[in-house]
Parts: sequence; C-alpha cells; structure tokens
Amino acid sequence: MKTTNIYANLRAEMARLGIGVQDIATVIGVDRSTARRKLSGRGEFTLTEVRTISDTLFSGMSLRYLFTPEKD
Repeated sequence: MKTTNIYANLRAEMARLGIGVQDIATVIGVDRSTARRKLSGRGEFTLTEVRTISDTLFSGMSLRYLFTPEKD
C-alpha cells in the first residue's frame, strides 16, 4: 500500500510555501508524530482539522485540491 504521497498536492504546497509537519501539528493541536501519521495516510484528518489547515495555512486553496488522495 502506497502511503508516502497520499496527499500529493498538500505535500507539494507545503514544500512550496515552506510549511512543515510541525506547522500542521500546531494548527490542529496534535503532536508531530500524529500529524505525520495523518499526512502519510496511516491516520485520518477530521473535517475540522482539514478546514483549520486550509483556512490557516493555505488560504485561497480548495479543500478538494489539497486533500484529494493520490490514486495508485
């Protein structure tokens, strides 16, 4: 099962904007390992977390663009 790039667009935008895993963890109120697990697809983001990440760190980008999983 491929999980490293499950959110390829989100990861690409994180890299482009200099946003790290710790930044994601901070805005959703979890520790770094939990954020890493969610970003890799081994955990799930809640709708509230998705909205918070989008509104706080990626203003103007659609949820669908950021959080649509990459297809195998």
